[in-house]
Amino acid sequence: MGNWRDKAACRDMDPDLFFPATRKEERLALKACSTCPAIRECARYAAEHALINGYPLQGIWGGINRSRRRNRNE
Repeated sequence: MGNWRDKAACRDMDPDLFFPATRKEERLALKACSTCPAIRECARYAAEHALINGYPLQGIWGGINRSRRRNRNE
């Protein structure tokens, strides 16, 4: 995936944070993304990879949730 992940703010965070079940949880994840030095690389990765290991990309990547990514690609 590249060494942008080494500088990502989320590298030491609980991954579950980025799979929010509520709007409040989503806001917390987006706040974490907003301080990340790798946000652009992460968003670019998500835009270029609809699948990871054969499964649809889920959760928040680069400060963008799945529905916003889908809308950008339509």
